[in-house]
This record gives sequence, structure tokens and C-alpha cells, in this order.
Amino acid sequence: MGDRIDKRIYFDLMGKKYDFITDEPEEVVNEILENIKENVEDIYSKMNNPDIVHILLYLLLNENLEKIEMKNGLKNLIEKANTVSHNKG
Repeated sequence: MGDRIDKRIYFDLMGKKYDFITDEPEEVVNEILENIKENVEDIYSKMNNPDIVHILLYLLLNENLEKIEMKNGLKNLIEKANTVSHNKG
């Protein structure tokens, strides 16, 4: 595996220009940014002129909730699998 190269990414969100540096693959970054853009625009269309920071905080909270739920679900699944494998023996 070769060294990853830092690259500057430019992103337009709700008429504001943003840029940052990352070494992640461009296709992954573009997919993430497109998801963020779609989510922000969807939420914005449903609210009465919300501040972009509030929308991004809402999305961040939801992402973290999903991460915690997935982590707990995986933990429960592993526990169930261990119980089944112990009961077989």
C-alpha cells in the first residue's frame, strides 16, 4: 500500500464555500459530502429558515445516535451468538 496524499477538497453548501484537507479517497469524500448536502437541503426545506449550524448539529446528533444504536445492536448480537454457541456444546 502506498502513502496517502493530502488533497484540498472544495465544497459548496447552501451557497457557502468550504474547503479542507484530507487524505481519504476522493470518491469516499464525495459520497459523504453529497449525503451531507442532501440531508441539509432536505431539513432546510422543512424548517422555517434555520441556521446552517443548527442543521449540522442536528445531523451530527443523529449520526452519533445511529452509531451508538449500531454499536449496541452489534454487542447484543455477539452476546446472543456466544450464548447459542455455548449452549450447543
